[in-house]
Amino acid sequence: MKNKLFNWHINLITKVQKITGLSNYQIIWLSFIEGLIIGLLIGYYI
Repeated sequence: MKNKLFNWHINLITKVQKITGLSNYQIIWLSFIEGLIIGLLIGYYI
């Protein structure tokens, strides 16, 4: 199950990168910023 989820996630990221033209580095920063925003929102409302 873990390997199936891991492969699905890699394929999804690859598709998004092909569509948007973002590099691995840009995807990492985008994920970091998204997590930061979600964490701040959760912290604010809890």
